[in-house]
This record gives sequence, C-alpha cells and structure tokens, in this order.
Amino acid sequence: MKRQLTLKNPWQKRALLFMSMAYGAVANAEEIPFPSGHLVNNDVAITMNNLEKQVSGTVISSEDNLPLPGVSILLKGTGRGTVTDIDGKFTLEVPDDGAVLTFSSIGFETQEIAVGSQTTLNVTLQVDMQQLGEVVVVGYGTQKKANITGAIAQMEPENLTERPIQRVDQALVGQMAGVRVKQTTGVPGRGFDIQIRGVGSITANSQPLYVIDGFPLEASGGNPMDNISPNDIESIQVLKDAAAAAIYGSRAANGVVMINTKSGKSGKAQISLNSYVGFNETVKKLDVLSPTEWIDRATEMINTQWEQSGEGRSASQSLAEREAILGGFDRNYMYDERWTMEGYPGLMLVDWQDHLFRKGLVQNYQLNASGGNESVKYFISGDYLDQEGIAVGLDYKRYSARANVEVQASNKLKFGLNLNPSYSTLNDPGVEGKDAITHTTVGMAPVVEADAGLNTGVGDIPLYTWASSRQSPIAYAKSRLNETTIFRNLATAYGQYDFIEGLAFKTTLNVDNVDQQNKNYTPAPVTRNKQTTGGFNGYRKLTFVNENTLTFDRSFDEAHNLNAVIGMSYNFNKRNTYTMGGNFDVEGITTLNAAVINAGSTNTTETQSTLLSYFGRVQYDYKGKYLVSASARRDGSSRFGDETKWGFFPSVSLGWRLSDEEFMKDVPLISDLKLRGSWGLSGNNGIGDYSHIATLDFANYSYGGALNNGLIPGNFPNPQLGWEESEMINVGLDLGVLQNRIYASFDYYTRKNTNLLLNIPVPSATGFTTALTNIGEVMNKGWELELTSRNITGQFEWTTNVNLSHNNNEVRQLGPNNTPILGGSFDINHRITMVGQPMNTLFLVQNIGILTQEEIDNGAALYGNQEEGDPQYLDANNDGVIDPDDRILSGNPNPDYIWGITNNFRYKGFDLNILVQGQWGGLIYSTFGRAMDRPGMGYVENTLGRHRNRWRSPENPGDGETGKAVSSFGRIKNTDWLYSSDYWRIRNITLGYDLGRIIANEKLLSAARVYVTAENFFGGDKYTGGFNPEAVNSDGDDYGAFPLSKSIVFGVNLKF
Repeated sequence: MKRQLTLKNPWQKRALLFMSMAYGAVANAEEIPFPSGHLVNNDVAITMNNLEKQVSGTVISSEDNLPLPGVSILLKGTGRGTVTDIDGKFTLEVPDDGAVLTFSSIGFETQEIAVGSQTTLNVTLQVDMQQLGEVVVVGYGTQKKANITGAIAQMEPENLTERPIQRVDQALVGQMAGVRVKQTTGVPGRGFDIQIRGVGSITANSQPLYVIDGFPLEASGGNPMDNISPNDIESIQVLKDAAAAAIYGSRAANGVVMINTKSGKSGKAQISLNSYVGFNETVKKLDVLSPTEWIDRATEMINTQWEQSGEGRSASQSLAEREAILGGFDRNYMYDERWTMEGYPGLMLVDWQDHLFRKGLVQNYQLNASGGNESVKYFISGDYLDQEGIAVGLDYKRYSARANVEVQASNKLKFGLNLNPSYSTLNDPGVEGKDAITHTTVGMAPVVEADAGLNTGVGDIPLYTWASSRQSPIAYAKSRLNETTIFRNLATAYGQYDFIEGLAFKTTLNVDNVDQQNKNYTPAPVTRNKQTTGGFNGYRKLTFVNENTLTFDRSFDEAHNLNAVIGMSYNFNKRNTYTMGGNFDVEGITTLNAAVINAGSTNTTETQSTLLSYFGRVQYDYKGKYLVSASARRDGSSRFGDETKWGFFPSVSLGWRLSDEEFMKDVPLISDLKLRGSWGLSGNNGIGDYSHIATLDFANYSYGGALNNGLIPGNFPNPQLGWEESEMINVGLDLGVLQNRIYASFDYYTRKNTNLLLNIPVPSATGFTTALTNIGEVMNKGWELELTSRNITGQFEWTTNVNLSHNNNEVRQLGPNNTPILGGSFDINHRITMVGQPMNTLFLVQNIGILTQEEIDNGAALYGNQEEGDPQYLDANNDGVIDPDDRILSGNPNPDYIWGITNNFRYKGFDLNILVQGQWGGLIYSTFGRAMDRPGMGYVENTLGRHRNRWRSPENPGDGETGKAVSSFGRIKNTDWLYSSDYWRIRNITLGYDLGRIIANEKLLSAARVYVTAENFFGGDKYTGGFNPEAVNSDGDDYGAFPLSKSIVFGVNLKF
C-alpha cells in the first residue's frame, strides 16, 4: 500500500513546484519521493492510486488576456500540484468532484476554484495591486518592495499602457506624492517641469537626475524625456530621499527619476499593435472684451480724451464739429462713425482667438514584438506620433524605434544592447511668449476693415485706423517658418559575468547623441518693418558614460540576506552650439545662402565637462523584519577647482517590520506595518562648465578714432567653488489593513541645502556686479501621504489611489549680511528671496480698491497724478506717497498642497479610469496679465474682460475693483496682476472594453481592447490673467504661455 502524504508547510509546496518543473508535470509522474521526515498522515491526505479524475485548462491574465506560464496550481489540503506551461496550459488529476484547486502567481491574486463536475477549467487571474512592483529598481540594482527603507515612489505600468499619452513625463502628473509635475506649456512635444520635494537651489540646477535603463542623464542642455515613446516604458520609480538617491551622489540633490524600458521574455513571440486617433483643442480661451464691448470702451476713451483736450469740448459734439475744431482728423479724439451704425457697415467684427485656435488631429501608431528563449530575449518596437497643434501653423511629429536584445552566452556570461534612435520635428511659428502670436491675438483690436479681413496690415493691405500697428497674427502664423528638429540616438551596451552564485561583475557603455536644429524664416509682408529675415541655429550634445559594478547577493541560513555593490563611473559631456542669421533681399528662398549674414548674430560655442565617481552600497535584512541599508559615493567634477572638485555623499536607512513581530500576531486587522527612517547627503554641480576659472568675452574698444574688436574678462573666477550639498532626513510608515485591502504610506522629511552655488553682489570696481560662490542655506520641510484602497473586489472591482503632499520652503541664509536678492523683469523688481521667507516671495504694492474724490481730498497717498476712479494703493510705510518703498511681502508661487485621486473600475469586460489632479495654496504673478490689463493702455489694443465692469463714474463705479478706462499716472508693480494658482483638472477619463471576450479566433488574436479617452476635458482655475496657472516662461512669471489642450481620442490595443 502506498504511503499517504501531504506537505507540512509552504516552503515544501514551493519545493514541489520546482521539482515539478524539473521532472515534468506532476500529473504525469508516477510518484514524487519526499523525505520521510516531511510526511504526515491526516484525514485529507490522498494516495497516488485514488486519483480518479483529470482536469485541464488554461490560465490567462486579466490585464491583457495573455496566457500565464509558471502559475502554481495546488490541490487544496494536499501538497499535490502542477504549474502551467509556456502557453498557460495545465493538466492535473484530482480525487473527485469535491476537489478545490488553488491558483497562485506573483503579481496576481490567489484564486480558489471548486472542480465540481468540470473537466476543463479556464481561469482568469486578477492583477494584485499590492504585489505589482514586488521588485523595485533602485540605483545599481533591485530590491524587494517590501524591504525598501528609503522614500521611493513607483508608477504602475498599466497607467502607461491603458491611456493615450504623448510624453513619458505626462504620465507622472498626479500619480506620486511629493512629485510635482508642472505642465507649463501646451506646445506639443515640449517637456514637463518636475520638482521632487520642493526646490532647494537658488542659482544651480533644480531638475532631478534621469536614469534610463541604468544610464544617468542630466536635464541641463536638453530634456532627457525628449523623443522617448511612452509605449516602450516598463516601469518608473522616483527616488525621493537621500538614502535612496545618494548612490548617485553629485546629481541627486533634486531626486532621481528611474525609467526602465521593456525587455523580452522567454516564450513564444508576441506582437502588439497600439493605436489611437482623435482631436485636441484649447482648454480655454482668455476672457477679453468682445468687439461690441471694445467699441464701447474705445468710444468712452476717445470721448474722455476729447473732453480733456481743451476748454468747452464735450462728448456730445459731432465728428464734424471735432474735425473743424482740430483742423483735421485725429483718431485720438474722433471715433469711427460706423460704430454707431446698425450692422457696422464696412467693418468686420473678429474674435481673433476663434481664428487662431483650432481642432487638431492627433494620431499614434505603435507596433512591437517581443519574445525569446533561454539564449536570446528581444523587444523591438516602432512608434509614430502626429499631433496637429491647437493653433494654426503648429504641429509636431515624432518617429522612434527601439531594439532591446539580451544574449545569455553561457551560464555565467550574458550581454545586451539597447538602441533607441528617434527623430522629431516641431513647427511652431512662435505662439508663446512676450509679443508672440498668442499675446498678439488676445490683444488685437477685434474690429478690422471688411476688405482687409484677417489679413489686416499684411503687405500693402492697410491696418485699421483705430487699431495698433500689429499685423494679422493669423497671417503671421500661417506664413512664418520656424521648424525645430531633434535627432537622438540613445544606446546602451552591457555585459555581465557571474563568477560564482551571488557574485557578478557588470560593465555598461552608454551613449546619448542629440542633434537639434532650428530653421526660421519670416517673410516681409507679415512684419512691421517689411524686412524678410531668417536664421539657423542648434546644438549637438554628446553624453558618454561607462559604469562598472561588482555585486554580491546571498542569503544565509534562510534568515540573513545580504546585498552589496561597489563600482565606478566615468561621465563625459560635450555640447556645441551654433547660431547665424541675416536679412533677405529676395522672397521665397528660405536658406541663408540667399541672405546677407548679420555677423553680430553669428557665433559658435563649445563646452564640456567630466565626472569621475566611486560608489558602494550594502543592504542587509534579517528575515525581512529588520532592515538596514548604507551607501557612499565620492564624485570628482571638472566644474570645480583642484582643491574642491571631490565630494563625499553618504547615506544610511533603517527599517523595522513590526507586523512580523510576535506581539502583532494577535492584531489580525493589521496585515503589514513597517517603520522607516533615513539620513543622507547628496550633491549638486548644476552650474556652467567653466564657472570656477577665468573666461573671456568679446567687446569693442576705441583705437585710432575707430571701434575695434577686443577681449575682456568674462566672469569673476572662483577656484574655491565647490559642491552644493543637500542633507535629507526622512521618517516613514507603511501600513496595510484588512489583508492590505487598504494600504497607506506616510513620510515626513526635512531637506536642507547648504553651501549654495549662489550669485552674490560684488563691488562694481571689480568689473562685475555678481560672483558665484558657495554660501547660503535653504530648508524644505514637508509630508506625503499615499493611500490605496481596494474598495470592492469580485466581478465588479473598484480601486482608489490617493496622494497628497505638503511642502514648506524657507531661506535660512544668503550672501554677506544676508542681503536679500531681488528679481523680476519689467519696471521695478517684484520678487524677493530673503532669510525667513520662501524663495521668490512676491514683493508688491497692494491694490486696495478704487480711489474716490473724497479720499483724494482727505489726503490719500497717490502714485503720480492719480485721479478719482484710478486704483488705490496701500501706503505701507505711511509716508504719504505711493512708490516702490511700499512693496510688501505678498505670498509665494509654491502651492501649499498638491494632490491626485485615481479611481479604477472593472466590470466583466469593461474598465474605467478617472484621474483628478490639482493644487491649492499658491500664487502666480502674471506679466502677461500686466501687458493685457495695465493702467494707461490705449484703446488700440484689446484688454481683459474684467473691464466690462470698470469704473465709469461715481454713480457707476462698476465692480469696485477695476479702474477707469483713461488714466495717465503710469504703473507700478502691484497685486492687480497677482492671481491664485489653485486649479483642479480631470486629467483623464478612459473607458475601455475587452474585445477578447467576443473574439473567437484566439489563434490569430490573443487579446483586443478598445477605448475612448477624454484628456483634460474638465477642470477649473481662478487664473483670469492668462491661460495656464502652472505657466512659468519669463523669469519665474507667466508672460504669454500657450494654453493647454484637451482631447478626445479613440484607441485600440491588439496582441497577436
């Protein structure tokens, strides 16, 4: 008689799984021998002879309907089981209809199924939200997510594949606590601005380090995310604290964004096609006066100016009377009589924004193939994106390809090659910025001669008499050529040799070659001076990195786990720029060989830098309960002097999983509880390549009665210039309850930046106004909360992810005597960086209402020759006069809170994803709003819609906030142009359906999904002085940033 047997504990079950893989399916084995010490008799044990029924089937993933190899299938209550083969198929013998099978696989929820009378079981495993990302990529290695002791945020891969996005950084918006992703422009192809736990540097680089497949890339001199297809991304991690990021030392002061692309897996080849098509349009139009409202304001201003121009003149006088008095025509005192006629004969009323903005077609096609065997694995893809911009003349195209190949040459040696060539072209006639097309469009007088129409002012077509001297922005957008192309090749070659089990050497060679060119051409008919101009400029950037690491990874006595890595890195950067321009005497030829070159605008530059590094890290844990990690890095940078070029950046972190302690066993509510703490130093060398040595600039000098070219000192050299350092302390808590149905992570941190690379004032006798040195301190403090809740499970699933962050910024020290640093363009400075306040605190005169004649008569403080109906300003220093000395602290641009909420719903074949994201508590200063809404501006321009409620008379004071149309006191930087940057947006609504449920031919098509997405379609903000409350494009302010787009797209995901 055969011995009855079962397995005592889970590790024996895992042993069965490995043995089954070695010997073949358990169902096909006569018997499996086990040591007698591991055999027990019990009531549920079975014998090999009493198996009477065979069950077979296929296991697939709910995520993509693809077969799942290696799924463990166990007969419940026994140690008997099998695993699925490469096609997800299995066969298993069971004793009777009462048998229950348990299906489990890493990354998926365990599922139990009663066999009953069935002989075929086709099983769909649901993705386990808590196991996704079980292994997290960290600097120079991986680590179990459960054993992380630093602050690391991870983005789930389905967030990239289930919605249509044009850029990788776009996918990060609203997804991670402590990671502020700002979309500062709506121009297609442009990068997003990423800040991790605030900004700690005043002068030096404040962007994070990007690491793509282990290749570290700096954001200076080009965005590392340019031209990378989101469809190629496997995972994204953000290292937020110094303990996690210090292994990258010198460039990790602002955090690290780690991106890993897809790779092939053993198994049969899989081909995927992802495509979407739709349209995009502007999120909002700026509220400006309508044509009739503009006519009303212009009439009021002309009549007021007429009354003020001489004695006895009144608004009731006719145009003929005015002309007779003046002795001729003057538009400043005479309105267009057609304004008073019904239908405005001979005139065309224009909403310029309606003619500039459009619905643009957006389409994307991506095809990839992956697969491999024990020797070779591959992932190959091609991607094409075509996006018509939301404005006339604006469009973007991107072509990219990827080949990731890994070869297992032997049991000890493997090597691989990742290639990512790409090419993009952006046609932008100049829609963004001061006096650019968008600015001109919203400020254009909305009335033109009907004969001129949208071509007013173009060529010989005259301008409208009561309008400014600007030509039609629509004609300009259609006529101007401004094309930027980027060719980029990102390549990584690597080799790894395993000396013994757990000891491996890896070397990588990385090259990033970027070639950007810009060609521009502006024909004479659309320019003010009727001169055709053109230019050609660009840069070539080369980054070469060689890294070598030795890694040791072993476990001892099934309790002690040790991982150690040591390595060195060599980083070389070179950047060459060129620019040239000239005037054309002929039309139609756009190349500069037909131009007269302007020598003053023609130049080239060359710059390069080197970084040499040595680093190491040790990670240890005892049974996953007690965790410790320590790292150190020593960097030498060519950007610093001989005595200061080397920096040392250590870190240490600790973790304690309380939920594994005996005293927590009686608390079934808590399924996971871990405390984390870390300390570390990281560095910043984000300055110019030659700031520490003396440089030369060109200048003219007088000799012999003529100007001659010469050279002068170009900077204030500082050979003692050294590293800016960032010290971070982080305390965190991870908590899972109800079997991790609810999982939360909370972090509190302090980030202190010292030895700031700061430009300080120096005596003008030196020949300079500022010098770069190491001085100053900035502190950031904050907290972060991430919460995941699986609200409903089963046939209907509902999962919610919430993240909320708060950061407080404070300047602790500045240059000599802590002298404040003033900033802000146009007129007087309106920003101040001073001790005790956040960086770039707004420094403004306060607008407190509208002046009345009574207040003027009672001695109210005035600015210039202010009159009744003009804005009233606060006399902050009580000296009886309004001047720049009345500026006071007026808030700062940093939001108090940033947040994101994602809800995922699944029911049968349907899936719905909704992402809501926003911020509150910050301010934006709009120099664009100032340009559109400034005292004393003429009627020849249009202005913001608030002026429909302006002050008109003491009896008709309007809204009490908007001054009268005609004023002559000038202007001063004040809170009139200070706006809240609060906003909320429904960034994404995606509804999909799994067509795999109704497709019969699985041999041809293994998975299919269709979806529709609304991106940025709903939202709200309080920013009436511009298009985008996150816009920053001019010295920290918004001066004509281009609006964001909203889109509706339809897509399909197919797998063969």
